Amino acid sequence: MIKNGKVNTSKKLWLLNLIILIVSLSISVLLAELILRVRDQHYDAKVGYQQLDEKKPYEFSTTRHHQLIPNAHYRHIEPEFNYIWTNNSLGMRDRERSSEKGPGSFRILFLGDSFVQGWGVPLEQTMTTLLEDSLNKPGREKTIEVLNAGVFGYSPFLEYLYLKELMPSIEPDLVIVGFFPGNDVGDDYFYTHYAHFKADGSVSFDDQKWPWSYRDEVLDGTASKIVDSDYISSFWGRFKPWLLRSHLVFAIKNLGAQIKYRRQKGREERLVRDRRDDIRINLGLVNYPVLDRNQRLQYWELSKRYLADIHRLCKMYEVPMVLVVIPALYIFDVNQFKEPYDMVDEIGHDLSIPVIQLLPEFQKWSPEKL
Repeated sequence: MIKNGKVNTSKKLWLLNLIILIVSLSISVLLAELILRVRDQHYDAKVGYQQLDEKKPYEFSTTRHHQLIPNAHYRHIEPEFNYIWTNNSLGMRDRERSSEKGPGSFRILFLGDSFVQGWGVPLEQTMTTLLEDSLNKPGREKTIEVLNAGVFGYSPFLEYLYLKELMPSIEPDLVIVGFFPGNDVGDDYFYTHYAHFKADGSVSFDDQKWPWSYRDEVLDGTASKIVDSDYISSFWGRFKPWLLRSHLVFAIKNLGAQIKYRRQKGREERLVRDRRDDIRINLGLVNYPVLDRNQRLQYWELSKRYLADIHRLCKMYEVPMVLVVIPALYIFDVNQFKEPYDMVDEIGHDLSIPVIQLLPEFQKWSPEKL
């Protein structure tokens, strides 16, 4: 009897410990949910989340492939960042501007890709905003305006098409073109082969296929896919709307997305490394000593042509042009391959325009500060 009593006591203690554990976990989960709700509500109130658009802040364009939507106000969340993306009434990721230049102002139009647009950072951290703030020193006679004409995925071809639209109305005093060797040549190769060139000189696009679409198709074709069981899929489908109301579940879901994103980036890097000589996969092919020099130079011809078109358009409107080279640090540090930077210097020499190489200045900084 005593032995049975000990067994019953042990069972009661085990059950009591289990109840304590369940209650503790429940309290911890509820507390975590409460903390996340307070944090998220504070952030949403701070940025005006209730007034944000659900639709992405860009759209397809038949004349220049894609464009930013005027007055868009969007919360841009990806595994690497979480910020508010706003476009002004001119369809630029910038402060609100008038199309007409004000008296006593010097207007700079800055063309470029995602680096210029400021993909992944708040508006106040974009390079155009920082440049404008730094130029407007006390005592300067004119107000300096730096208009952000950067659009992610752009390269000299699309920047030329965009500039043709902007020039008559914006009236800049200076045009800066941000050139990124990391993928601008590859992007030009894609867009040029994908566009339709008409007899009157105009260009059109049918749909919004991206320069990286082929690479993604290759990755999808080689990916090892995990198939969920019918039970798990049914459970998630039934309770998904309710579960996603939980800020804790949403945070866990985002953590999973970050892990998946890092794996995906690793797969992309391996694919590019294995197929560096295929410009459809490696948009930065000219940054590697692959193929032979003559073949690499053939890819450069397209970008050289469109930079020359931008320069010709600037000369037509009597506006000076400057070329700024945004370094592909992740490539240069590995290969120490200077050819792409020398090529841009050569383009500047041929067009008689200044070239500003940012790489020497960047190399003075530690990776942590960059």
